[in-house]
Amino acid sequence: MKKFFFFLVFAGIGVTALAQESADEPKKVRSKFFNINYVYEKIKPTDSSFGLGDISDEVGGIANDKIEGLKNNWGISLTRGRSYMLHKKPIARLISIGIDASFFDVTYSNYTFDAAKFGGSLVAGDEDGESSEISGDASEEAAGENFDFHKMEYSFQVGPSITITPGRDLTIAAYARFAPTFAAYYADSSFGGNYASMFVTGASVAYRKVGFGIEARMGSYKYKCFSGDLDLSGSKIKSSGFRAYLQFRW
Repeated sequence: MKKFFFFLVFAGIGVTALAQESADEPKKVRSKFFNINYVYEKIKPTDSSFGLGDISDEVGGIANDKIEGLKNNWGISLTRGRSYMLHKKPIARLISIGIDASFFDVTYSNYTFDAAKFGGSLVAGDEDGESSEISGDASEEAAGENFDFHKMEYSFQVGPSITITPGRDLTIAAYARFAPTFAAYYADSSFGGNYASMFVTGASVAYRKVGFGIEARMGSYKYKCFSGDLDLSGSKIKSSGFRAYLQFRW
């Protein structure tokens, strides 16, 4: 009986020591991520001062009364980065606060460029120098045929994040990042680009190494035309939308 009693005491001490060692062991936070994104976005000029160059000789100007903007047909992007935690162990073994950084974020979006929707109503000048609005089919004819508009962007991302790890297999993250970007376009044998200030905020849920998430992405820029007749350099363009993604974490 005494032997059994001492056995229980030593067994209890051993279990307690193992539990304490397990509690002291730092929880692994999957800080690296790679996202495959589906992109939905819309671009819209913020004023009517941009020009179409020689894309249509019949177009005399642009009026800012019915700007609709353009929605992309489809888009895809790839993002790779990691979270740099500001402390070694999660707070209450649950919450980690860090700084997210991504040095690889490429985005492509395909649009159908429609000058009437992008810039509002087309305005043509008459012989006396006065302008008159072109509407309906006449407006579309003046703008010429629609054509593919290819929008490409390369970004860096940096910003704060909160990562919650309820267990060893589940990772929940929320973040807000500033994304300095080089934005470019190619359309109708024209090419242009410029710096853009973009902002990204979103959240993700991952089980072990695989998860999903969604983020909002917005910003503005002014293109510079490098070659061709499609000159969008006269106006600041606002871009907004969201990206839904499949995520891999490790």
